[in-house]
Amino acid sequence: MNPNTQTFPVLFALQEIVASIQNNPVTILDSPPGSGKTTALPIELLRSHVNGNKKICILEPRRIAAKNAATRISQSIGENVGETVGYRVRFDTKTSRNTKIEFVTDGILTKLLLFDPELSDYGLLIFDEFHERRLESDLCFALARKSQEIFRKDLKILIMSATLEGQNFSKIGISNPPIQVPTETHPLEIFYMGDSQKNPIQRFSDLIPKAVEQTTGDILVFLSGKKEILDLKKQLEEHPIIRQTSNILPLFGDMSLSDQEQVFYPNKYGKKKIIIATNLAESSVTIPGVRVVFDSGYFKHTVFDADSGITHLVRDRISLSSAKQRAGRAAREGKGYVYKLWSKEEEANFFDRTKPEILEGDLDRLVLEVKAFGEEIDSLPFLDPPNKGSLVLSMERLQLLGCLDSKYQLTNLGKLTLRFPLPVRFGCVISRLPKEKETIIADIVSILGKEPSGTDTKEFPQSITSRSFSPELKKVYDQILGIFKGEGESIGVNPNKQREFYFCQGFPDRIGKRKEKDGKEYKLSNGKIGTFNTNLLNLPEYIIALDTISFGPTLYITQYIPINLELINESLLSLIHSKQSPEIWKNQREEPYLVVKEERILGELILESKELHKPNSIAIQNAFEVYLENLDWEMEWKKKEDLYQYYRRVLFLVQNGVLDINVSIDHLKSNVKDWFFPFLNFESQKFALSNLPFLEAFKSYVGYENQTILHKEAPPYLQVPTGSQIPIQYQGNEPELHVKLQELFGLKNLPKLANGKVKLLVHLLSPARRPVQITKDLESFWNHGYHEVKKELKGRYPKHPWPDKPWEAIPTKHLNHNKRS
Repeated sequence: MNPNTQTFPVLFALQEIVASIQNNPVTILDSPPGSGKTTALPIELLRSHVNGNKKICILEPRRIAAKNAATRISQSIGENVGETVGYRVRFDTKTSRNTKIEFVTDGILTKLLLFDPELSDYGLLIFDEFHERRLESDLCFALARKSQEIFRKDLKILIMSATLEGQNFSKIGISNPPIQVPTETHPLEIFYMGDSQKNPIQRFSDLIPKAVEQTTGDILVFLSGKKEILDLKKQLEEHPIIRQTSNILPLFGDMSLSDQEQVFYPNKYGKKKIIIATNLAESSVTIPGVRVVFDSGYFKHTVFDADSGITHLVRDRISLSSAKQRAGRAAREGKGYVYKLWSKEEEANFFDRTKPEILEGDLDRLVLEVKAFGEEIDSLPFLDPPNKGSLVLSMERLQLLGCLDSKYQLTNLGKLTLRFPLPVRFGCVISRLPKEKETIIADIVSILGKEPSGTDTKEFPQSITSRSFSPELKKVYDQILGIFKGEGESIGVNPNKQREFYFCQGFPDRIGKRKEKDGKEYKLSNGKIGTFNTNLLNLPEYIIALDTISFGPTLYITQYIPINLELINESLLSLIHSKQSPEIWKNQREEPYLVVKEERILGELILESKELHKPNSIAIQNAFEVYLENLDWEMEWKKKEDLYQYYRRVLFLVQNGVLDINVSIDHLKSNVKDWFFPFLNFESQKFALSNLPFLEAFKSYVGYENQTILHKEAPPYLQVPTGSQIPIQYQGNEPELHVKLQELFGLKNLPKLANGKVKLLVHLLSPARRPVQITKDLESFWNHGYHEVKKELKGRYPKHPWPDKPWEAIPTKHLNHNKRS
């Protein structure tokens, strides 16, 4: 029996794991922290030959975890790293011909899959810390599953995690249940400290010195970002107890790998370690000696606004699974203590798990990588497919950048962009650079090295050199420069362009124009409004918004390059289109007339707008068509009573099947050139709008042969017995007649309209012209309702006639003593 089985619980399940790998394309291992799944299991799997005499590739989401796992295993078998077990991470590789187990990060594995979709050197692919659900890791998993389906039935996949709750593998065809590894855990005391809204830096400054005095073992503190970590480090270093007893070690993503690794080594002076970390320390290889964890309960992550193409750095609550992972760090080697800066009641509202990055991250690079693999997004078995709306916006943006063609296929620029381990738009800038412009690479690396921590705005420096870079950033610069100078194509041909020319081409959706003179707000070509948080003087009219940050709906521009209109025209000419549009002006008599404005537009940004001084008739027609399209016709026609009443009469007969013509507003708008334009004279350069011949044109559209039908079946008025011509109102569903009651004496029947289909609805009015009865049956009213009305109104209006027999009375519109009409 291997002695490792006495130490690592995961190896008690070794036979079950091996059998599952042999019998299933995908095996799922649910194994607690500290059970040995990362450092003990891989070498045993190699000895079990489940990899089919090929190499084992292990994906670790983080560089520090990949490097330290390889180191730990190598030490356990008495070898140096790079012999049987090696690693490949960015800027550092330790492998040899004899390497059988390779730890890699997701960026490296993506390159392997794109270069060799069959993964022909590997027999087993292991996804460690699967719960982190990084976007690139999800892509690697989907591509590997596709490789299994198309090329490699013998390729085996093992998924490992300590927290797999909520992961639905069955929906992508993985039906075998996870292998559970039980383990005895060390005691863990959890203290809920409450008051989560208080400043965590100040609280930790008070709590940590006490923990240093009262507990054994090292301390691990979780904060959300680099700035908080450095602020706490500064405060703790001022505390006398901390200075005497402890060594403070920050841990965050853009530190050099060698600095990150210090957290794994004991202090040479025997001091206690206080590790202040982001969630980088949440699920990497066990950090020896940690017995106390302080957790702020927050983390920072990027959220991508697919609509604007802008990534925002957001501080959010951690999930329950993250809280569990963080707490577990304290009890991997013995009894642990966890201090949570929130209440138990608050924890009840935490999400179960962190949202997969693919659901809210930048999809641009993923789209290009999938197309380079030879597939489409919807053909890949993603555990959580990306949002379709975000995907469409991403493909449109890639088309705008030139990485996809009109049919959304990968272009040469798109292929070149993928060579650079950078956000897509920066890869586009570099891929367009001629060899003489390599100094611009330093500018790009400088932007990448900036962590947005506030809303202060800075103009991007005119020139940057690599001499000012940190060691880690210098590695990025050297790598990008090496790729740029290396063998391969370049589409950059014109060395005479200035730096801003190339940035414009990488940021065509971030061109901004100041909204008001001396204002701070800029309209961007992606449609968003960006603002400056500080009162900068002499802001340019046009900018490139290189970097932004948002708090709620406000988008702050934090880094920009000033540009001018000539540069925009030069660099983005193919993306700028011209449009003629109407604008309404008024003459001295306040009469409106139409002028033609010519606009040059980039995305949703109007770069220039000016009056077309001598527009021809076609330009005026086009502008007038746009004007009519945006006009509220019903509101406009209501202003002209004769036009509106005529339209309602026609609509009434159409609705009742008497006339067979289409008079919907939408139809009239879409065919305006056919029925309305012949009645207009477009030769005038100042096209008047006050007396447009709508009525004349609409009558012509209805047709001469229909006028007789219209007059008979939907007359504009009704001549009542007194001889008065009372207008018929056609606004509602039933035509209405509003008439004084006395004018209808002697009339028993009302006319029917629309070929006898519709009865006229009569509103009978009092002498004060207030309605007293509404009816369609006048004879019934005279016989019944009239006498009630008479009883009520005769005393009020004694000078008006109220005969006992209204059907025999003489109609009148006058008083009793006046001459009868």
